Amino acid sequence: MKKKLAFLLGITPNLSFAAGNVAIGINKYMSNNNYDIVIFYTELPEKDILAFSKIPHVTLKQFELPKSFVHTLLENLPKESRFREKNKLMCFAHFEVFSLLENYENVAWIDVDTSIQKDLSTIINFSNPIGITKDTPWKVRDQFIGDIDEYNLDIEGYCTAVMVANDSLPYKEIYGWLYKKALQYAALLKNPDQAIISIMLQEFNIKPICMPLEEWQCISWKREAATARIVHFGTENKIWNDSNICNAFPEWYRNHEMWLELGGSDFNKNILNFHNILGELRDFEKNRNENKDRNRYLKQIYNKSKVVLKKITNF
Repeated sequence: MKKKLAFLLGITPNLSFAAGNVAIGINKYMSNNNYDIVIFYTELPEKDILAFSKIPHVTLKQFELPKSFVHTLLENLPKESRFREKNKLMCFAHFEVFSLLENYENVAWIDVDTSIQKDLSTIINFSNPIGITKDTPWKVRDQFIGDIDEYNLDIEGYCTAVMVANDSLPYKEIYGWLYKKALQYAALLKNPDQAIISIMLQEFNIKPICMPLEEWQCISWKREAATARIVHFGTENKIWNDSNICNAFPEWYRNHEMWLELGGSDFNKNILNFHNILGELRDFEKNRNENKDRNRYLKQIYNKSKVVLKKITNF
């Protein structure tokens, strides 16, 4: 009998702390115990394997792409693609959502550069058959560097940072198709997994359910991030390398300290200045008010000077 739900994460050795953080966050808020957290990894030090073993619901699975696949992608991915490195080919672990549907009714992928802030159990409400967030304002075309005649590249694109699928799909067929097309279109892939999953939806005539972006994959600088279920720290500025982001989401750092207590690997915190930002905000507010008062005073002097100058001129 299949299990109800799996959360799938994928990491290279340098991101074990991030996956640990997401797993701790999921467990903190889930309102039921009928789920697994499956973490695909390439390599892990023993200390991290031990740390993960102490986190409830976590299952580790070593993941290795076929050498021929890796060779073809590294040889053919365009120079414009930021994924043209062996470690970054881990993005193709997104496809493993469909392999896990052999054992689970629902599988949800979550990027590890995220912070979990609420219960995620309702994510299965979007998995009939696929739930995913829009990649506004980008089009499918923006995931490629050239045209593909077989598909419409001018429709709205989707972001694979958070997505969920269920086993009503022809998941075995989809799984093989995804890897086959990644090889076929390698030279055109700018954002590889998003590109192939976007055209897969067209190939299999799947109409996804759009998950509310501000709730399920909210970018960290948006106002809604304070109450989102999942906050996504996209681009190169991550919560572990940007002090402003880290200070804005202290729960992530508290989860990180829990990971360290389990014996997990740390990241380089020397680049961070982690502290409570309330004092800085108060100082900013004070300086702004003082500047307003100063500007108001200078304006009064200026207006009085104009009056005096006018009187002198008339005299």
